[in-house]
Amino acid sequence: MQELNNRVDEISSLTNHYLVRAKSSGHPYFTDFLQAGTLMQQVLTPKEFAFWCAEKMLLKQQPFNEKTFIQYAVETTVARYFGERFPTNFRVEAKINPANDKDVDCVFEDAGFTFNVEVKCSDFKAKEKVDSQDAFKYETAGRLPDRGQEAMAIVSAALDEGLAKRGEATKPHLPAKNMDNSLKDFLESAHEKFGAPTDEQHLNVLVVGCGDAEDLQRWFNYLWEHEGLFTPTPFTDRSLYQNVDLVVLTNQYDKHSRFFEKDVSNSWSLGEGFNLIFGNPYRHSLKEAAIKHFMNVLPNFTTELGAYQVPGGAPDYVKNIRRIPWFVKDHLEKQHGRFLFQNPS
Repeated sequence: MQELNNRVDEISSLTNHYLVRAKSSGHPYFTDFLQAGTLMQQVLTPKEFAFWCAEKMLLKQQPFNEKTFIQYAVETTVARYFGERFPTNFRVEAKINPANDKDVDCVFEDAGFTFNVEVKCSDFKAKEKVDSQDAFKYETAGRLPDRGQEAMAIVSAALDEGLAKRGEATKPHLPAKNMDNSLKDFLESAHEKFGAPTDEQHLNVLVVGCGDAEDLQRWFNYLWEHEGLFTPTPFTDRSLYQNVDLVVLTNQYDKHSRFFEKDVSNSWSLGEGFNLIFGNPYRHSLKEAAIKHFMNVLPNFTTELGAYQVPGGAPDYVKNIRRIPWFVKDHLEKQHGRFLFQNPS
């Protein structure tokens, strides 16, 4: 698309901009972006498309904000997938709740069903701040009563004692950043946008952009481990996200973030990513037919992951909190040669 090529050329001095970097190096990331941009131009008005270019893809002369770009790139990737496959009555930035002026990222229709899709993506800044420190980090699977402070104190004391005996320097001990409150906020925000339920033919879907396989496991845990948001005893009021029928966890954040530092393909293609789909046990109604159809529409590994047996003799609860990284490395990559994160070296 010539217009997008021209817009990128106009900001060529912003050498840290993802699209400038991709175009100048001939990276497939740029040609994939052009395909996504073609879809956006088709479904947006000229004014909306200009806004998308300047404010979402950041094609303007100002310092490049990496985190903002990634979040909108994930949103665009999701819209591209459904818009290309279901163009009839496809809409972006659609207002579906008459009770407020908020909009969802896209709406598509197929086989008599209407799917409302909202996309959320953390910027991971708080987590990256902790991860960047030279320290021992501790994280829990699920919410422990004391956030794991007692266990952390015991383990840190033992580590410090062992290092001292060996004459080695100790390090600070830090709790890792738990992002379950971010997922809670995503669910509650989507709940407000979707509004009250209509019928069994309307399905409300929240897509969450996640990082690598380790990060996907953490977001899975926020849903299903102790006091997780989809467990019988969630840490917050379940009625505040009942309007959300499905949650999709996808590795799209990982496929966009610092793409030039790793060997990744199809960053702008949701169907070529790693997707997991989970029904909200607190949704207003079952919507079994709509859910079954959506799971056929979007490639996902939910069923395969559930059937996968983590090897080894560890207790089941340990295997369960490591299931996704094992599934990706062992089942997808080693056994089936499917590389949905980084390509083989």
